[in-house]
Amino acid sequence: MDQQKRAFLSVLVSAVVAAPTALFTRGAFARQMGRRPGPPEQPDPMNQPPPFDPKKIQERNQKTIVQDIQKLYKLAGELKDEVEKTDSTTTLSLPMIQKAKEVEKLAKQIASLAAG
Repeated sequence: MDQQKRAFLSVLVSAVVAAPTALFTRGAFARQMGRRPGPPEQPDPMNQPPPFDPKKIQERNQKTIVQDIQKLYKLAGELKDEVEKTDSTTTLSLPMIQKAKEVEKLAKQIASLAAG
């Protein structure tokens, strides 16, 4: 019985030691095979991304903010109507809570765009 336990434990320890070593070796071999000898490749100037233009980004953000403000105004009106329909002393309306969450989410989005 002790011999069987000892054999089992030795196989288990070997597997625990061999598995990470095999994974590391496999990854290192794949990285090595992926490299090609020779000069490094030059980037293709046609595939370069356009240069970073902060003015265009600010203009796009401004348009998005205006659209989001219009949506926020509409949602706030819908929320107001929902609050007027609901008797909040007894229960809270699920649509009212959902509208409030939408308003909050949109307001945070507008604030983050305005902050830049």
